[in-house]
This record gives sequence, structure tokens and C-alpha cells, in this order.
Amino acid sequence: MRKRLAENPGEVFAGILSGTDVEEHCCRLGHRWRKRVFPPLVTLWTFLSQVLSADGCCRQAVARVLGYLSATVGLTASHDASAYCRARKRLPAQLLPQLTRLVAGKLAAKLDAVHLWYGHCVKLVDGSSVAMPDTPENQTAYPQPKAQKPGCGFPVARVTAIFDLLTGALVDLAMGALSVGETILFHRLWGSLEAGDVVVADRHFCSYADIALLQAQGVHSLFRLHPGRVHGFREGQYLHHNERLVRWTKKQRPAWLSPEEFAVLPDAQVLRLVRFRCRVPGWRTKEIYVVTTLVNPDAYPACELAALFHRRWDIETDFAHLKTTMQMEFLSTHTPEMIERELWAHLLAYNLIRSLMWEAASRKRVAPTSLSFKAAIQETMALWPFTAAAARRQDLTRLYETLLDSVGFHRLPIRPHRCEPRVRKRRPKSYRLMTKPRRDYRKELRRGRA
Repeated sequence: MRKRLAENPGEVFAGILSGTDVEEHCCRLGHRWRKRVFPPLVTLWTFLSQVLSADGCCRQAVARVLGYLSATVGLTASHDASAYCRARKRLPAQLLPQLTRLVAGKLAAKLDAVHLWYGHCVKLVDGSSVAMPDTPENQTAYPQPKAQKPGCGFPVARVTAIFDLLTGALVDLAMGALSVGETILFHRLWGSLEAGDVVVADRHFCSYADIALLQAQGVHSLFRLHPGRVHGFREGQYLHHNERLVRWTKKQRPAWLSPEEFAVLPDAQVLRLVRFRCRVPGWRTKEIYVVTTLVNPDAYPACELAALFHRRWDIETDFAHLKTTMQMEFLSTHTPEMIERELWAHLLAYNLIRSLMWEAASRKRVAPTSLSFKAAIQETMALWPFTAAAARRQDLTRLYETLLDSVGFHRLPIRPHRCEPRVRKRRPKSYRLMTKPRRDYRKELRRGRA
């Protein structure tokens, strides 16, 4: 058991992501390796522990894994982090994305009819961004915003992601430069959607072509009405004083769609327009219009559609877990290739924590979203090192059961319609903002000393 733990530090999570899964994907991607301190399995779990840790630096990750190997098989090696950094770079580029989707698929397979929303899986879609170190390679691949002066900003990448509403897991993600729109990135993710899914997104994704193409794929839509389209609530077939069946016609071809593809789209489509009011004190919007392909008012009541769209905010919380709790808002590697690996390492670790939360919630008979994500990370990082002392499979099972019990203990307080002002109490230090490259400031300092 000690030898198996040394070869695979993630053995305790074998029910979620086994060593066989990792090695099979490595072989399919044509990756070959020899026995060394950082083979693919050790490198992968070191990488995941690094992105989950509060510090997040390579030196601490190497110290942690060398201490682990010393406790299991008595292995000693250099604490120089360069070997680990080279091992991360040797991992196949598609390994982490494939494993992330694998874990999300395993979690989705645990859903049954009682978990679904009116028999449908619900997918949340939204976009965000991540920053990275200011290196020439990163600037070339992901140029900084044009509003920032050269040398005074950081490269920024745009991302669009699909999250599962019920499990909270990340289904898939697309990444590009800021010049690439969120909807264009969303189109790259359509292969991750299945017939019968319901996509919930904000008004930026609400377009005639997107709704029609998704419906041709068997995917339903629930989008907030785009501000550029007049709601026309006095038109269409009357269903209720807050519901109409409206007929949208094909008009101008979007730039991302070829003339041949645009010609295939239906000339018109019937959609359901629903209006509901938001009366929560402190919330900005008072009246919201959503449009959906779920046109049957008896099968899908308007109040349920409003409640489902209200859950769209869950994706903002999911992004906050990634960018704030897991510190993915600013990545640390210096090349675009490693930036992608680091990004997907965060996403894989995120899905692993979500899987732990699902298992813990199932045993406690509570909703997985009612558990604390940050507490799940803290409990995982606290108990993980103790797996090195497991001498039998029963010891490893007991540790895993203890982990699930501790994750299930931390439940979030019930705070319906929580309203908090967007202000900060802690004052930032009064340093001047950088308005020119750092080298120019150094020259001024040297001249001042002279």
C-alpha cells in the first residue's frame, strides 16, 4: 500500500479519478515516460495540490510531495523545483482537459430522474476573464486591454464556460484572446451539450441564430431578452398577462455565420416570452423578460421558468469559487502553453472538489450546493497528507470516509435574497498607480541617486 501511494498520491480519490484513468489517457495521447521522481501520476497530483493550496507556489508543492514520498517509501531527492516544472511541461496538452471532462461526466452519470428539472439537465453559460504574467509570449497570445499603456498592464484571456446547475461541476470551457467574443467561444462548446439539455444564459447570448441552431441540436434555451430586441409584449398569442407566444423572423446574418449556414436556418420560429418582476430590496432590476423554446405553459409554468432563471446566478458563484477561492483570477506561469495547463489544472481540481461535495451531500441527504466549497478544500488539504501513513486499504477507506464526513459537516447558512453593498472597508495602501513601464521608473531612481 505504501508503494502504491508513492506511485499515486491521489489513491484516496480513486473512486473519482483513478491512476488507471490517468495512465490510459496518457497512452492514448501518445505520452511515454520512464520511472523517475515525477512520473505523470505524481506530477498530476502535485499540480492539483498546488492549485488547491493557499500558497500556490512550486517550492511548497515540491516540498509537500517530497515529504509525502519520504513518509511512504523513504525516498529523498533534491528540493529544486525545476524538475517538477519540467515534468508539468511534459504532460500532454490535452490530458488535463480530458480528465476534467471525464470527472464531470462521472458526476453527471450519478444524476437520476429525481434530480432533473422537469426531466431536463440544466446547463449554465457565462463568460469571464483571467490575467497572467506580463511576458512577451503571453502578450502575443493574449494581448492586454487596449485601454492599458504598454508595460503597465497584464495579458488577459477571455473564457466562456458551461456549468451543470445540479452538480456545480464545470462541463467544458473555451479560452481565447479578448478580441474573441463570449458567444464565439460558446459556439466551440456546443459539442458538450446533449439533446434535451436546457441552456440558461444572460442576454448577451440571446440571438435568433443561436436559439435556432441549439434547437436544431435538440437543446432548449432560456435566455434573458437582448436589449437590442423590442419585447413587443402587446404582440403574439396571449397566454397570460405575463406570457406571450411570439414569432421571430430571420433578418440580418451575423458575421460569424456563413451565407450557406444562414440560409439553412428556419425563416421563423415561435418562442415563449415571459415577464416577471423582481421585488427584492437592493436588487437593481425591477422587471425581467426572458425568452425560451419551452413553449408549453402547462408543462413548464412561468413561475418555474422565473425560478430557474434566478438560479442563473449560481454560475457567478461558481466563477467566484474558481477565481477567488482557488486564486485563478491571476495565473502564474510565463508561456501560453503552461497558462492553459495551469487553467485546466484549476478546473480539474474544482471538479474533484465538487465530486467530493456530491458524495458528502448524498450521505447527509442535503443538496450539494448547500455545502461550503472553501471548507471542502480546507478539509481535503488537511487530511490528504495523512494518507501517507495508510498501511492497508482499510486505512485509506477510513480516511476517505472521514473526509466525506468533514466535508458534509460544513453547511452554508440559509440567506434568501441576500443583499450586500459593493464597497470595501479595508483601505488599500496609498501607492501611486503605474503609468509607464517599470524600467522607466528605475532610470528615474538611478538619476535621482546620481
